[in-house]
Amino acid sequence: MNNTYVRVKGIIKKGDEYLVIRRCVDDHIPTPYVWEFIDAEVQHGEAPDDTVLRAIEELLSVEGVIEKVEYTWSNLLGDTHCVGIAYLCSIMEEDEANIVLPEDYVEWKWITREEFPKYIDNTYVLQDLEGRVL
Repeated sequence: MNNTYVRVKGIIKKGDEYLVIRRCVDDHIPTPYVWEFIDAEVQHGEAPDDTVLRAIEELLSVEGVIEKVEYTWSNLLGDTHCVGIAYLCSIMEEDEANIVLPEDYVEWKWITREEFPKYIDNTYVLQDLEGRVL
């Protein structure tokens, strides 16, 4: 059976920095946390633009603004096909003080473009961002 689903990524930018969040993926392994951008699966009947804004609000407890679609991607894993849309987004600077993460997220921070490889472990994301002017 072939499955297709759509994911969105929200890359939140402020000046020359980008917001990343740290999530617990498995507390039974030596390094249970990963840094990532906002990420969510599009629900049936939901518009991708609405999904990325919903994810920002759910994960950060603040409203996001879509600046532009940055890129798209497509991956096959067995009989599952993932199609994705990466958005460049922003949040109001005064809202930073109101960021509250869900229970399985432990930290957020602003990083520079040069720091992406230090924080982002997903090689596909790093490849997608390589050479792009965000």
